[in-house]
Amino acid sequence: MTGSALSRAPRMVFCDAKGDVFVHPSLKALGFDGQGFVLPAQEEWISLPAGSSFFYLPGHRAFGFDPLAGKAAVLEEIQGRGVYPAAGFMVPGYTRFYLPAARKTDPRLTLPLWPYTAVGYAQGKFVAAAVRIDAGRKQRPSCYADRPSIVNGMRRLSRQYPSNRLLKHLRHCALQYNCRNAQNLFLGRWEAPLPVSPLCNSRCLGCLSAQDTDCSSSHSRIRFVPSAGEVAEIAIHHLKHARAPIVSFGQGCEGEPLLEVDVLKEAIIRMRRATKRGTIHLNSNGCDAARIRALAACGLDSVRISINSFHPRLYGAYYRPRGYAFSDVIASIKEAKSNGLFVSLNYLTFPGFTDDADDVARLVSFLKKGNADLLQLRNLCIDPEVFSEKMALVNGRPVGILRMIRRIRQEVPRLRLGYFNLPKENFRPSL
Repeated sequence: MTGSALSRAPRMVFCDAKGDVFVHPSLKALGFDGQGFVLPAQEEWISLPAGSSFFYLPGHRAFGFDPLAGKAAVLEEIQGRGVYPAAGFMVPGYTRFYLPAARKTDPRLTLPLWPYTAVGYAQGKFVAAAVRIDAGRKQRPSCYADRPSIVNGMRRLSRQYPSNRLLKHLRHCALQYNCRNAQNLFLGRWEAPLPVSPLCNSRCLGCLSAQDTDCSSSHSRIRFVPSAGEVAEIAIHHLKHARAPIVSFGQGCEGEPLLEVDVLKEAIIRMRRATKRGTIHLNSNGCDAARIRALAACGLDSVRISINSFHPRLYGAYYRPRGYAFSDVIASIKEAKSNGLFVSLNYLTFPGFTDDADDVARLVSFLKKGNADLLQLRNLCIDPEVFSEKMALVNGRPVGILRMIRRIRQEVPRLRLGYFNLPKENFRPSL
């Protein structure tokens, strides 16, 4: 980086023990690419999206770039105050390029499950090392600020379906966990959740609802299997009356929905008997291609299959599957496409891992075969050092998330990149 470019580089942002945010007068903002500290390029910074939040990282040292010394420098205190690294939590729709420039000092500490992102300060505003990957504005906090409307929607649906256990579960998710999809149900719009499975045949390192590590789960998992009638009752109401309606199995508050395939089949049949309106969607780990084929025959419109790598070993290290294999996931993706479903990949991104040169080549090779319509580049929520340790990562060859995205767009131009599930009216890209 030239001297003039360095002078324009964002300044370092850090926090104190209270979580208050400060801007350093001289140190520049660094990012971590999974292998070491880097000075992000100017094109890799964007304004921190409105509605985003800051985190501070206890038990970590903060690093910035010292222009005079020409290297990274640790910042342990300023004006007698303790210093901690700052991280950004961006609103949905953005893919991060770098992790915060931080090193853990307390090995007993495990950070909560959030997508920690490098941040800085430039030209009078906070910036993040990221890109907007989806033009949609759904799930912005401002879209859910009308709490009274959410509560009124709960009361209205509770009066209409007083004995529906699934509705009661979703009320809890909407109020206690601020689940945006659950809130959509009560606001009568967009994607609404249909959790059905308390069990899962994956043991994902970053699972939000069932952890076997030192990290606490973000929320509780559903504890019962709703009947097909309970599922269909909620879904039919949403499909008939909501704006741009999607109903989706496979939410963060459940396990793997394909384990309750009989409930899914009967519920979908009931939905499509009642209305052809709206989109019926499945989020899945793709453990069973035959079950996906059966759901397509019942009226399923789309599927999103979660994957983090097209290297079998790395897939297994993260998902830790029980009773299925990486080959079953690939078979499910192909089966979904061959049965006419709109296929999305929930590609969990982590700097220094996702953009490893070999992993990028494997991803592009698969995408060129035409088995996916949409690649959702979602930030993996996990403690960075826990991820690196559990995945037994070695020094690879990260090419950078931005370069990865550019390569995908160049070599697979028909593929869409995004973040959100789509209603069926948008399955065909606009010309």
